Amino acid sequence: MRAACWLGLCSSAVLVLVMPFSVAQIPADVHRESVTDFVAKLNPAQKDLFEQASKAVSVGRFTESLGLHKQLLKDFPDDPILCKFASEDAIHTGDPAFAATLLKPIVANDPDDWQTTALLVRACAELGDTACRDTEMAKMVDLHKRGLTPNQLYTYAVENVKLDSGTLLIENSLVPWGYYKVYALGKMSDAGGKRIMTITLESGDMDQIAFAKEHPAEAAQGARMFSLDAYRETGLNSEGKRTQTHFTYRFLMGQPDYATIRQDFLDIATGKSKPMSSRSGLVVQ
Repeated sequence: MRAACWLGLCSSAVLVLVMPFSVAQIPADVHRESVTDFVAKLNPAQKDLFEQASKAVSVGRFTESLGLHKQLLKDFPDDPILCKFASEDAIHTGDPAFAATLLKPIVANDPDDWQTTALLVRACAELGDTACRDTEMAKMVDLHKRGLTPNQLYTYAVENVKLDSGTLLIENSLVPWGYYKVYALGKMSDAGGKRIMTITLESGDMDQIAFAKEHPAEAAQGARMFSLDAYRETGLNSEGKRTQTHFTYRFLMGQPDYATIRQDFLDIATGKSKPMSSRSGLVVQ
């Protein structure tokens, strides 16, 4: 069936659309269409179009896939599964407006559909519709708190920003992850798609000990210290091991909003921000 390309996260392969939901993730009175449900409605010619689209996506041919999905949309204009697939194609081909047009009616009809909400976050972000972006990001937090997102969904893509010499894919964390508790992640790639740097907003638990001593009142109210860091790929060392240079840019008291994170990440990616410190030759485990 469909390749592991979903939510605009093909590169990180976080989830696939066909992942089943647990009973806790779908209210008892809601029947949400599955891929199997959708395929069951197709005649042989329509199934062939859908399979062709799946094969195109598996090798990154999103323009071809979008064209095939648009043919199916003529017969199933309001189908939520088809609209999700077509909207992801549209996002990858630089048409977030078309994606938003498909997604907004689905969200209005089924506000607890986390997949559509996550895709709409990205469509709105890449459209420059910050109000819509922030509204849908807040909904993702709410859906997570209510247990309506999969347990293994830690991050989702917010937007892919074009740079002069590549791109910066920004992801937001629903659950801070890793030893350093990553709250947001920026994946900077060159024009050929090769990862050259990773940018993070971190708030490691160990760092909060010193923060609480220096700022006891703020810590008592739940505030945390955050840091902006970056990890630039520096190739293989003499032993053939992958290495990075780690940069620390600045510290923040309290978690910044997405607009601030986005600007900080872009300033780092474009060289406008200068690091406070750096460590080179670090071996990636």
